[in-house]
Amino acid sequence: MSMEIRFAHTIRLALCLAVCIAMTAPSFGQVRKLHTRDFTRLSQVQVADYLKRSDIIFIPVGAVETNGIMPSDRDYVSPLAYAMAMADELDALYMPGLIWSYPGTTLIAPATVNISPSQGLSFLNAVARSLLRQGFRRQVYLSSGQGPAPLTAGTLVREFFDEHHVPLLYIDMDTYLPKLKLAPDARSKLLYGAHYITGRIIDLPLKGDYGEAESKPAGPIPENTGLAGLSKLGFSGSLALGSWVSDVMAHGGGREPVLPATAAEREEWGQQGAAQIRAIVKQMNLREAMDDLKKHDEFTNQVLVPKFGKILPGSH
Repeated sequence: MSMEIRFAHTIRLALCLAVCIAMTAPSFGQVRKLHTRDFTRLSQVQVADYLKRSDIIFIPVGAVETNGIMPSDRDYVSPLAYAMAMADELDALYMPGLIWSYPGTTLIAPATVNISPSQGLSFLNAVARSLLRQGFRRQVYLSSGQGPAPLTAGTLVREFFDEHHVPLLYIDMDTYLPKLKLAPDARSKLLYGAHYITGRIIDLPLKGDYGEAESKPAGPIPENTGLAGLSKLGFSGSLALGSWVSDVMAHGGGREPVLPATAAEREEWGQQGAAQIRAIVKQMNLREAMDDLKKHDEFTNQVLVPKFGKILPGSH
């Protein structure tokens, strides 16, 4: 065999070996596709790869408090479901946020975890600062079904903006949903949808899981005539007046909620509610909102910060 033939044969063997290696080994720069949108369940490699294309993350703010016979974390599960649906809509990420923010009127119950607004604010502020350093500049905080949440989340976005000149966004679904002017049947199963999306549908009770006595107050509920009068005059609410409920069963689902008769019906309600939540999210124009949030950030730092300089808080 001539030297030229042997050389050509060697080259062919080398090429075949290279092809075999390429077919069996992971390609250079390969990153596992997102198997979840939960930031805390992703690898460092997946998070770093995501941040190359986006800086959006959704963070729920909720409460753990008495809701009668309904789950005590109901008002955390609801914003968590919206966060998950919004992350799906925008090909973004979400993360567990503040499970127990200030509960307000329900701190008289053993099922209620009570921390003050300032304690919740301190926690979220630390989380927001860390996320900003990590590269998540567009942070969206969400609450749903929890009246006092603006005391924590609303204060966060204002104080954070003044200190860091970065606009975070807080969406209170309780005040936002009326703007959509939804028909009653477009939001009738939202609670069940939230528990379905988050994989917690089993937490919602079925008819007959609790006895009649356990589903109602243990005795007569004392009437707070002063609070009733203030409410009638429009001078009440979580952000306007301090108060406590008069019975541990007097909040949330404690007022004899309509319950599914069977597990199959509960599952069906969950699927209906999940569709309602996803339909709501599609109506929110979140992609446009995130583009506008970025423009607002750029205007703030390219126009307003240079214009006003050291008079701004957080300036050095």
